[in-house]
Amino acid sequence: MRQGHSASASRQAAPRRVASLVVGLLAPIALAGCGASRAADSRAPREATIDEIAAELDTMSSSLGPAHRETFRGVLTDTIAKDAYACLPRPRDVFFGDTPEGERTISGQMPHYGFFFGPMRYRVARSGDRWIVRIVVAVVPPEPHVMLEVPDCTMGAEVDEPTACAEDPARETTLEVCPPRPRGLARATERTVTALLHRYSRAVAAYWSRDARAAGLPIDYDFRFERAAEVDPSRADITLALATTCGRTPYFSSIRSGWSLPILAHEMGHLLGLLDEYETFSGMLYPKTPFPGAEVSRMGLSMRESTRVLPTHHYLVLRRWFCKPPKETTPFRDALW
Repeated sequence: MRQGHSASASRQAAPRRVASLVVGLLAPIALAGCGASRAADSRAPREATIDEIAAELDTMSSSLGPAHRETFRGVLTDTIAKDAYACLPRPRDVFFGDTPEGERTISGQMPHYGFFFGPMRYRVARSGDRWIVRIVVAVVPPEPHVMLEVPDCTMGAEVDEPTACAEDPARETTLEVCPPRPRGLARATERTVTALLHRYSRAVAAYWSRDARAAGLPIDYDFRFERAAEVDPSRADITLALATTCGRTPYFSSIRSGWSLPILAHEMGHLLGLLDEYETFSGMLYPKTPFPGAEVSRMGLSMRESTRVLPTHHYLVLRRWFCKPPKETTPFRDALW
C-alpha cells in the first residue's frame, strides 16, 4: 500500500513541478514587459523619511541658500502629501540606482491653488543608465485666416504675414493678462502653425534637459507638440486648442500662442505633476510673487530664461516610477476646496 501511494503521489506532483517551472520561466518575461514592474522588484529603493530625502536633495543643489532649502523642503512635503503615488525612495537610488529597463505611464490628477484638480500624464522610460521623460501634446490649430500672437520676435522668417514686434498699449484695456514685452503677430496658416509646433518641440523640453545636465542627473526630456489630426489618440497625453493670444488660462484648457517658451516649459511642469511655487492670487497677474527662495525655480518664476528645474523637481517626476499604481488617482476627490 505504501509503495502504491508513493507512486500515485509522484504522478500527481509531476504536473505541479512542470507548472512551477513554466511559471518560473514566464515570470521574468511578464515583468520585463510591464513598466510598473520596478515597484515590485526586489532591488527597489529603500524607503526614506522626508527629512532624509530633503537632505539628499540639498546636497545635489549646493548653490541654493538656506531660504531656498526651506522653501523646496516645503514644496517636496506638500507635493508628496497631495500625490496619489505614495512612496518615498531615496533620491540617489532614483537617479543613479540599478534600475531595470522599461516604460511606465504616470497618470492622475493634482490639486492646484486649493480650487481645482488638473491632469497629470506623462511617460517615463529607463534605457541603459538614463531616464527619458516623454509628453505628447495633441494641438488643435485655430482657423487659418485669423492672426495669432507669436512667442517671440525671432520667428519672422518662419511664419506667414508677420507683423513688426511692438509694444501694445491696448493690452491694458483687455482681460488678457500678459507679461510686458513687445508683441508680434502672424497669420495662422499651416506653415505658421507648423513652425510654432516645431519650435515648441525643439525648445520647451530643452529647458528641462539643460537643468538635469547642469545638476549631473541622467535624465532627458522629450516633449512633442503635434497636430491633433495627425496623432494616434492612444499616444496623446493631452489634447489642447492653440489659442491666439498670451492670456493666463489653466494649462489644461489651451496653449496660448503668445506664451514665451519659458512659460510653456513651466506649464508642461504641471502636466508632470508639479505645483506652482508662487502666492496663489499672484498667478493671475504679472509679475508673480514667488515663495521666498523660489525666484530661482522654473515653477516659481516661469517667464525667465534663467530659472531652473531643480533636483527636487526631477525627483518628484521620477519618484512615481517606483510607486505602486494608486487605486485612486485623485487623492482628495471628496475634499472641499
